[in-house]
Amino acid sequence: MTPSLSSSGRPAPLRALVADVAAPEVAPEPPAERQVDPALVEVAQALRGARARTGMSEQQVVAVLAEHGFRITVARLRGWERTGVIRVDAASRLADVYGTTIDSLAGRRAYRAHHPVGP
Repeated sequence: MTPSLSSSGRPAPLRALVADVAAPEVAPEPPAERQVDPALVEVAQALRGARARTGMSEQQVVAVLAEHGFRITVARLRGWERTGVIRVDAASRLADVYGTTIDSLAGRRAYRAHHPVGP
C-alpha cells in the first residue's frame, strides 16, 4: 500500500490512512433507553405539586430558603423537580417551606397500605 499524500504533497496523517481502510459505515445503534425509577418520578411530581399548591414561584422558594440559611439556585430546584433526586436535608427544608412533610414530598399518602419491600 502506498501512503496517501495530502494536498501539500506531504504524507497524510495517520488518521487519514486509517479512515482509508476503515470498515464500511454502519448505522450506529440507538442509545439504550435509560430505566427511570418510578419512585423518582413520583418524588419529582410531588415536588412540583407541592410548590404549585403553595403558589410560589421558583425564585420565591429559593429566596425563602436563603432567608433561612439554606442557599440553592433556581437550577438546583428545577433539577430536584425534574429528576426527583434530592438530599434528605434539602427535602426537609422544602417541606418546611411548603408546609408539608417529607413523606408528602416523596409522594406518600397516609391512606396507602403497607407493603413489604423486597422478597
